[in-house]
Amino acid sequence: MVDVIVVGAGVVGSSTAFHLAESGADVVLLDPERGFGGQTPRSGAIIRDHHATAVEADLAWESLTEYFEPWATRIGGACGFTRTGFAYLADAADAEAVRANVAMLRARGMPDELLTPEQLGELEPAVSTEAISVVSYEERSGYADPAATTLSLQQAAQRCGARFERVRVPELLVESGRVAGVRTEDGVRRADVVVLATGAWTPRLAATAGLELPIRPARIQVMLYERPYDLPTHLTMTDVANDIYLRPTADRCTLVGRHAPEREWLDTPDGDFGEPDADFAAEGLARLGRRIPAMAQAPYRLGRTCALDITPDGRPVLGPSELPGLHLAAGWSGAGFGKAPAIGAELARWILTGAPKRPALTAFTSHRFTTGELIRGDHEYGATGPH
Repeated sequence: MVDVIVVGAGVVGSSTAFHLAESGADVVLLDPERGFGGQTPRSGAIIRDHHATAVEADLAWESLTEYFEPWATRIGGACGFTRTGFAYLADAADAEAVRANVAMLRARGMPDELLTPEQLGELEPAVSTEAISVVSYEERSGYADPAATTLSLQQAAQRCGARFERVRVPELLVESGRVAGVRTEDGVRRADVVVLATGAWTPRLAATAGLELPIRPARIQVMLYERPYDLPTHLTMTDVANDIYLRPTADRCTLVGRHAPEREWLDTPDGDFGEPDADFAAEGLARLGRRIPAMAQAPYRLGRTCALDITPDGRPVLGPSELPGLHLAAGWSGAGFGKAPAIGAELARWILTGAPKRPALTAFTSHRFTTGELIRGDHEYGATGPH
């Protein structure tokens, strides 16, 4: 039996622990905050298959069809998946890439559609079609509840025999040139394999074993605005023309996320990630109102900020590191939640058999940063294009 320590109990770490335990590994999941001290509970939790690489789209589609939709029977408990439909609203700069991406997705069996702005207006009358050139539409997509998703994965892992400990891990244990476990506040824990699924804190932990990772923390701000009673729901959307993403919430709000005009890099992922900046929240409302005019004066309910883990190419770092015994699952750059169930399955298979089911994932290891072989999308999007 393989002994595995998974550090970080957010959605990716919990998914990895579940799949490892389900496959017969001896798993310990370590996190002082039970997975709720990082970005998972602050995630937009959007479920969509519109990704710019085929392998990421495949992972998202598997996560939707084999996990989120049949969650109660596959995992148990609830994940709060809500099917709203997802629309990627492209401006003229991204229109050609979106058409090519939809063709790629359809060729892989995903029922994505291309809509004209007029067709979007018929589908979603609340939406203004200003500045939209073409729309990629997914009827089966939507959003989930990040807390419920993570908790039910943890509970499923425990039913399969995984153990959970609320303990902080400040350092990796290195012996004879390999990672042999971790040093916790309570002492040393040994394992055959350690998985770091610690988001923006991953570089700090990896550095304790002499491994440098080009993952930088950056602040993201998300706001919630109250919907009027005559707008019970709406599509989940990535709105390139307005540089926002938005989705309804179960409590009659609309969640709006947006990166700062210039990436707000942080010296450390630690800090007070409370309410968004007032000016930023006001600008978010203005952008929301341009897309959904009925919400132009929507009251601000609350907001949240967190540190994202950003890589140079915007793609995650997955699989075995340069250090034997250490596997990585970080660098999500804001696009990890919707792929997390299938990612956990791939990482478990990779650890236990030596290879993922999808060979294309071997390009996502940290080795690419030393060779310069960064991952690019299959189609050329603008700066706000999809991961």
